[in-house]
Amino acid sequence: MIPKVVVSFAIKNIVSVGVGLGPDLIGISATNHGPGPVILNTISLIEDSYLKRIFRKQKHAVIMHDYLNPHSGKLPAKLEVGETLNLFLDFNAECFLRHPFSNLGISDSFGRTNWADDKNMKSARKRWNEGFLAAK
Repeated sequence: MIPKVVVSFAIKNIVSVGVGLGPDLIGISATNHGPGPVILNTISLIEDSYLKRIFRKQKHAVIMHDYLNPHSGKLPAKLEVGETLNLFLDFNAECFLRHPFSNLGISDSFGRTNWADDKNMKSARKRWNEGFLAAK
C-alpha cells in the first residue's frame, strides 16, 4: 500500500524564551500516516476550479522554500510512519498568497501530490488580505 500523507498549513509564529513572539510565518506541516516510509519532494500550488479543469486551464507552480531558515525542515525529506515535517515560509506582501492559487500540496516519491484542505488556503488568504491588501 502507498503511504498516506496529511498536509496542512496556517499562519504561525515561533516563540522563543527571552525573545518573545517572532514574525508571522506560513507553517506547512506534513505527517506520514503510513503504512510505510515516504519521501517528500516539493511544495506545489495549483490554481483550479471546475471550469478550469474542463477547459484544461489549470495553473501549477512550485515553491522553493527557505533553506536558510534554521527552524524549517528541508526538502527532500524521508518520513517514517508517524513522523511530521514542518516547513516555514515568509508571510509578507510578496508571498504566494497574493496570487490566485486555490490549493497547496507536497509531492511525494510515489508521484502523488498530497493537498492541504481547501479551508487552509481560504483562512490564510483571508489573513493575508486583512494584513496586506487593506494596507494599500
